[in-house]
Amino acid sequence: MIKKIYILFIVSILGSSVFGQFVGKDNLSVSLFYMQKSELDSAKKYIDLSINDDDLKSSAKTWYYRGFIYKELYKSKEKDNKTSPFRLTSIEAFKKLLNLSDNAEFLESSNKILKYLASTLYNDAARLLDPENYKTSIANYDEYRNIMLMLEPGTDFKPQDIKFKLALASMLNRPAETEAGLDSSQTNQIKKLYMDILSMDQNNPTANYNLGILYYNEAVDIINNMDYDMDIEKLNEVQDHCIEIFLQALPYMKKADEMGYKAKETKLGLQNIYYGLNDMEKSDMYKNELEYLENEEQYDMLNMKIKELEGKGMKDSEECKQYTAQKQEIWNKFKERNSMLKTKIKELEEKNMKNSEEYKQYSTALQNLLNKFKDLEKE
Repeated sequence: MIKKIYILFIVSILGSSVFGQFVGKDNLSVSLFYMQKSELDSAKKYIDLSINDDDLKSSAKTWYYRGFIYKELYKSKEKDNKTSPFRLTSIEAFKKLLNLSDNAEFLESSNKILKYLASTLYNDAARLLDPENYKTSIANYDEYRNIMLMLEPGTDFKPQDIKFKLALASMLNRPAETEAGLDSSQTNQIKKLYMDILSMDQNNPTANYNLGILYYNEAVDIINNMDYDMDIEKLNEVQDHCIEIFLQALPYMKKADEMGYKAKETKLGLQNIYYGLNDMEKSDMYKNELEYLENEEQYDMLNMKIKELEGKGMKDSEECKQYTAQKQEIWNKFKERNSMLKTKIKELEEKNMKNSEEYKQYSTALQNLLNKFKDLEKE
């Protein structure tokens, strides 16, 4: 028994001797020892002590391994935590390292780890785009952006910024699609996002269209909630205010229409905006444009059905005759539209209005009609 105790005592001394020989006594060395053994909690304890050690806190090596250890802690314990403190601590450690003069040895590895951590922030930002967590999503996206700009200062973030703001605005705008609607603060928040997008890309069709819708809905809500028992002077003030808002909606909706975005929706939007502005001629013009688009869709659908029946040898069937009759009705509407557009163009020419907006719109509409249905020229 005494001999066994003696042998164990010798082994323990040798173990201590080996530890003492290969592991320094400073906190950083001890931290690295535990890190190599994958004992991350112990490694964390000693790396935390290292940054308060006057001899270690100014060394790039200290901050590199602090960042590395906290990155590993994040991966093992907080990967599903979208606001992980371990991740943020790791990022701050690497940022500290980049400002130190003796960091050359660690730069390549540090940049790779920072890019990895930035990618996790971006992915979490996308996952957090919901009404309860969107502020955290914004914070994560901003941190991702800051890291990447620090690593790659020349990066153009406009495309990603636009994509993120569009997704954020779309999420915030969802209550507008329900009976709950939006309050004024939500509306203003969404407007600002779309304005930010247009400051980066004035031709963004989604931002233009949705700003037009937001302003239009704002005016309609005021009209729907008006007290018609109010005195005439007050009533006129409210109506004038609504006209101002419709005018704000107009250029955005027109821009979306010019770019061919959501053709039917923009035509309907312009029809209603001009109706709100009491410009019935232009409202009717867009109403006709919308009817034409709907007729065009119906015409193409009927063509497809007729060809299917003909392919089955059912050209003389009652069903095929019905489709053919419906197709002829729509063709007659195209003829009427062709005649109407030519008449409008001639009237404007007689008034020397060839440079007017109306003339350009009618001319474009006529050309589009004839491009689609060349046979109309023969009618």
